[in-house]
Amino acid sequence: MSKEFCKWLVPNLKEAFDDYNYNEEEVYASINAVEASPIRVEADELTYPLHVILRYNIERDVVEGRMDVKDIPKRWNEGMKDMLNVDIENDALGCLQDVHWSGLAIGYFPTYLIGSATAAQLAHYCLKDNPNMYKDIERGEFGDIKKWLNEKVHKHGKRYGSLDLLLEDQVGEPLNPKYFIDYLTEKYTALYNC
Repeated sequence: MSKEFCKWLVPNLKEAFDDYNYNEEEVYASINAVEASPIRVEADELTYPLHVILRYNIERDVVEGRMDVKDIPKRWNEGMKDMLNVDIENDALGCLQDVHWSGLAIGYFPTYLIGSATAAQLAHYCLKDNPNMYKDIERGEFGDIKKWLNEKVHKHGKRYGSLDLLLEDQVGEPLNPKYFIDYLTEKYTALYNC
């Protein structure tokens, strides 16, 4: 969540709740706090990609025959410790926490990270076309952003054969993780003064 969105949100929360006593900086810091979690859906924005990467690596190795299914819990626990310094208490909080694998949704996890990378790239180009984007967010005026997204993304539906083709045609380049990396680096460097 951006600082600008918090500037719009907090006055609305104060209006809705009589005893609401938090300012924009406190809300921004709280919502964007980084703390390693064993649960993917409870992970913060910065560590969430590591959850996805772990799952992808396990899926890939099982599908390619480099790992047996019976070894998933051990690999999971080792990966969580190595990547996030999190100890897993049991498989329910570990490799069995998601419904994807039991539902045979193999290869689905990377789409979450692709979505985050796409969002960062679209935000970059939306800002380029609408230099007032962050001021609009701060005022709670989302119409120009929605209009831009409708024009560049939504109206096309399944017109393009891939995300890369859509992005190339609409913003001039295929999916580029640079925007997501830059977004995370800038945001969390400023947030944690490092």
